[in-house]
Amino acid sequence: MTTTPITGADKGLGFETARRLVEAGHTVYLGSRDPERGRRAAGRLGARAVLLDVTDDASVAAAAKSIEADGGLDVLVDNAGIESRTRDGGVVGAAEVTADVMRTVFETNVFGLVRVTHAFLPLLRRSAAPVVVNVSGGLASLSRVTAEDTPAYGYPGVAHPASKAAVMGPLPR
Repeated sequence: MTTTPITGADKGLGFETARRLVEAGHTVYLGSRDPERGRRAAGRLGARAVLLDVTDDASVAAAAKSIEADGGLDVLVDNAGIESRTRDGGVVGAAEVTADVMRTVFETNVFGLVRVTHAFLPLLRRSAAPVVVNVSGGLASLSRVTAEDTPAYGYPGVAHPASKAAVMGPLPR
């Protein structure tokens, strides 16, 4: 059986990934920085909740230790990510973005991913077929945000796309 922790899995893409992997027979650790939301989401899916705040060294270490005690893992899905919003819910554009906004987004989307990967790497090395999945997206592709025929065209944000580009591998053609 494949064991897979997923960061940021209590909603959105992480939740859907967890749902599909549970359906496919994986033992899924649904990582969430909010313990109650994580428990509820894990309960809905038949996954295991694990408190996991990618911006906190102690939280990441505790999650790795907990998963190790249960037997280890095979696949790590680094999904956690944030995007800064204005007070009215809009995307923080280039004219409004500050160094603090960039720092906050990068702390979760880039440094959090590195922190989690580093903490879980010893467990992954024990697996017969280890896999690390870094979740990115179309906003990380300069060619997609500048191509008029893509949904990402003209996206006004800076911090989220830049942070996701930092963790993105090559896109399939």
